[in-house]
Amino acid sequence: MNFAQTLTSDPLDLLTKAALAGLTAVMLFMLVQQRLTASPNAAEAGGVAAELRQIEQRLVQDKTLYQEVAALAEQRQHSAAMEKLKQIQAAQPNNSRSFLWQAQLQYENGDLADALTSYRQAIDLEPGYIDRKSPLFVGKDIKKNVLEAKDKLQREVTLKPNDPDIKRALNELLYVQRRLAGGCE
Repeated sequence: MNFAQTLTSDPLDLLTKAALAGLTAVMLFMLVQQRLTASPNAAEAGGVAAELRQIEQRLVQDKTLYQEVAALAEQRQHSAAMEKLKQIQAAQPNNSRSFLWQAQLQYENGDLADALTSYRQAIDLEPGYIDRKSPLFVGKDIKKNVLEAKDKLQREVTLKPNDPDIKRALNELLYVQRRLAGGCE
């Protein structure tokens, strides 16, 4: 019996070989497809992990950088804390954490308009401060101060309805509230 007779003589054998060849082709296609789709996901996961490590390093550096400001603020030495903060801002003008500290110190000194402006600058530079999913999130603290400022500003508006500083503070307040609520700029 030759090869041609073997192929034509047993149709079940031919069908089995064709099915095996088809399954092999489908499995190869699926393996290639899986590798193509798995690579971007793995790269994306690696990118997220790298970003989280970078944020953690930044938080550690900021904690060290602002350690003296924090100690002075805790001792209620706001003017000394603000002086130290100004030195840090001169050395690192784009560090958004400076604006958070500045806002907190201004708020504690009763300078609501400037505190709200500083919160706005901090949020604009680092939206992660108000993103609940971010490890940088400090939105609860900002919201607490903004709500207290709102109450104080409402009293001020009734006393001085045409004061430009109060109007500016109200505009900043509304902006920060919108951002805290998830709104756009």
